[in-house]
Amino acid sequence: MSYSNVLSSPDSAVQRLLEAHEQERQADVLGQVAFADTASAPKAVAVIWSFIRSYDQHRSEMPLEQWLTQELNKYPQLWERNAEVVAVARTLINSISRTNQHKASLQQHLDKGKSAVNWLARELEQDAQNNPELNLGEYAGQVQSMLASANVSLAQTLDPDLRHSTVPGDVTGSSSIFAEAQTTFWDENSRLEISREINKQALLNAALNASYHGARILGQRTWNWLRGEENAPASVAMQAFFDSSLKSADHVGAQVAVSGGVMVAARSGWLSFFRDASAEEVATTTYVGLERAKALYKLGQGDILADTAINSIEQTTMVAARSLAQAVEQKGSELGAQWGAALGTVFGPGGTAIGGVVGGVVGRAAGKAIGTLIEKGGRKVVEVASKVVRKVVDTIKDVATKAVGCVSDFFSSMFS
Repeated sequence: MSYSNVLSSPDSAVQRLLEAHEQERQADVLGQVAFADTASAPKAVAVIWSFIRSYDQHRSEMPLEQWLTQELNKYPQLWERNAEVVAVARTLINSISRTNQHKASLQQHLDKGKSAVNWLARELEQDAQNNPELNLGEYAGQVQSMLASANVSLAQTLDPDLRHSTVPGDVTGSSSIFAEAQTTFWDENSRLEISREINKQALLNAALNASYHGARILGQRTWNWLRGEENAPASVAMQAFFDSSLKSADHVGAQVAVSGGVMVAARSGWLSFFRDASAEEVATTTYVGLERAKALYKLGQGDILADTAINSIEQTTMVAARSLAQAVEQKGSELGAQWGAALGTVFGPGGTAIGGVVGGVVGRAAGKAIGTLIEKGGRKVVEVASKVVRKVVDTIKDVATKAVGCVSDFFSSMFS
């Protein structure tokens, strides 16, 4: 049965997505994407948990960078020298701090009644003002490519009917079309349209993540790997994070603590997706996973509706993509001229898998009740998310990159 046939009617789509064996299959796939092998999973979960507990114990005693450096130094075999430990700690903190600053900026913009599209256009233009050599049209195209490549990869990884399919017009598969972003002329007339298409890719990414049960099931499985901690007290820092408003950008320390555990798990070789990942990518993926989990918690608790949860995840995705783009722009040529598709993996299946694990760990760390509500929210969001996916793909246009046009054709063929 083809994917397009499955999703030709809402009833059949929901039925398939809710089938227990399909949920477990998706979780198995994401587990293979996330972990190097079955023995690695409990090790990765345990080290993330240990960072959360340590942060709870020491967060009032020492500055964040001092604590994180001290914690990373407990694993001397992972670092070549002390300077590397300091650099990794600072990158994790700076990345998550910067992304939260962008979140606060976007929220202030929205609170004034202005659009997220307008915010993104202004943000990208600010980067160009700070770097006169930056080609704004190409820069925006890379941000779009980052999300577009992730969306195709995510759909292909999690749906068996698309596993070996190619993007229309590209006989070598979905990856090569993102190798080169086309430059689009950015001016007063085109700026909002280009930003709008990036925003649509962020919404599509959020909806695709919410459409699949695999990440939720993978997160739930972390409880089995944490059984030795059943009677451990709930993390105060994680409880505060989940109980705070979706608008809050005030929990950098808690997010950094989790990213530190993920970084150690990655360097230890337990996370196959993150084996060679930079601290910037680890921080961004951790941030997105935590914010997704919070949105699902609020939904499970009944504080928000499913469409609000998806919109919150959309904003998280856009803020994280914008923050990652700024980091690349500041590093100049260090990451290569064409970076959009490469960093798009943060928002693809690997990021979804790690996000599920992070959500499961922090949900359990914050208390069984919070973990249960995250799972409940994940179940509730699926039907609305699948409808959002079909609605968004109908409106994607070829605005900034060749890749986006191919992605539009790809998803249109899936959901026609």
